[in-house]
Amino acid sequence: MGLATSRMSMIGAVLAAGLAGCDGAVMATEPDLGATSSCVDLPEGTYQFADGMFIPASGIPEDWDEQEEPETAPPSRQWSVSVEERLQQDGYDWLTVRARGSIAFVEGTSPDQDTKVAALDAARSAIEEERQASDTGIIVLDNIDVDEAPAPMGAPVASLPPAPSLAACDAAFSGVLDGRTLEFSANNEAIGDDSLPIADALTGVALICDRYRIEVGGHTDARGAESFNERLSQTRANTLRDYLVERGVRADALSAVGYGESQPIDTSQTTEAYARNRRVEFTLSNNESSRGD
Repeated sequence: MGLATSRMSMIGAVLAAGLAGCDGAVMATEPDLGATSSCVDLPEGTYQFADGMFIPASGIPEDWDEQEEPETAPPSRQWSVSVEERLQQDGYDWLTVRARGSIAFVEGTSPDQDTKVAALDAARSAIEEERQASDTGIIVLDNIDVDEAPAPMGAPVASLPPAPSLAACDAAFSGVLDGRTLEFSANNEAIGDDSLPIADALTGVALICDRYRIEVGGHTDARGAESFNERLSQTRANTLRDYLVERGVRADALSAVGYGESQPIDTSQTTEAYARNRRVEFTLSNNESSRGD
């Protein structure tokens, strides 16, 4: 009733006023608030007032109230095109930048690893310069293929569909971490510099999958006191959770739990087993939070 009532009441008001011309005798019924006024001559007829303009009612479809605002090109498309043009000028005509919300996927097929590294650095610099006036940050993810090389870090994130299933999100987290270890600073209160690309890719998954509850779980090996390992794992889980929040993931979608040494994946007492047990895992649940995708 809200839109329809407003529409009819405005039309009625215009009809009652008679749309008097500039020399008409329509008097204001409200006290003068000191606002300036102007007038234009309008042809006789019925009008709808919308978006600050009088529109002839005869030109308004009957279902006008139910129509949505026309979509406009997202700003992300505008800046990504500018970045691509700059990269082409720098010789990277095989490189594209695909924006998805606050994530920028740098994509293409590079002839070799060295060229890929240089192209990714150039893309990061171009994106940072293009976005420096923006209030929102952009996470730049590597989705550049190299022949006979492992899939790029951002591939599991880039493959996520709109409104992904829990299973798809779980697979994306696992794909980012597969064969990679997230390292922390000496005091475990920051992500290690070499692990920032991993943390950014995990952030990308969390941003797309934040319709689910996401638990960040920290795990240690069995060396050291059990109480110490529990505190250590909790600190690391907190650090990663805080990083995700700082990069735009909603805090109410995240939780952090330190499991210490209680859930080993390899009980062998070897260096390799210790390394496998020191890990971060993501667990998702179907308890949907307040916002959909």
